[in-house]
Amino acid sequence: MYQPIQLPYSFSSFVPKLSEKTLKNHYEGHYLRYLKQLNQILANQNFSFSYQAPSLYRNIDAFPIIIRDDILFQTGGVLNHELYFQSISPSKVEVPEPLKSKLTEKYGGIGQFEDRLFSLAAELPGSGYTFLAVNPSGDLVLLNLANQDSPYMFGMIPILAFDVWEHSYYLDYLNHRAEYLENMIPFLNYQNINQLYKQALTEQKSI
Repeated sequence: MYQPIQLPYSFSSFVPKLSEKTLKNHYEGHYLRYLKQLNQILANQNFSFSYQAPSLYRNIDAFPIIIRDDILFQTGGVLNHELYFQSISPSKVEVPEPLKSKLTEKYGGIGQFEDRLFSLAAELPGSGYTFLAVNPSGDLVLLNLANQDSPYMFGMIPILAFDVWEHSYYLDYLNHRAEYLENMIPFLNYQNINQLYKQALTEQKSI
């Protein structure tokens, strides 16, 4: 069975920008539910859990066609939430290298990158995520995907996810998504994003 990640911060770490109730419900009521459902589907298929969840995208043809969409949806619900929780941190740090130079080269600076992230996330119709991903050529890509779709589905490796499903903010911000984004983007965990960036560059070269 796939095991849940443990948050490296408490549910109250982002108060008053994000309430304890919202983060607790997000983790326990949504993320853990996706994980439970994914594990159950795979167990029913006698899946060995011999590889990590991202590899399910590459091996989806091994499952009966009638359940593939459900597996992909639940897998996205797990991985997207895990990446979102890991993409934010109450601790502020400088953007490390090589991510800092790459974001500056690609977007003109960290502030410009965050502005673009804000704009994309604010514009996403319905529910979904705004991702920063590494494509097969090693370049950075900012993109919106609906529902629980993942950059893995398109050969990209996500290194940042910003959740804009209503359950991520509605208890605190109602329908004011832009205010939620404005308040939470400053909490981006660049330390973790940088680490994932370096790993993704290595993985893309080996594929």
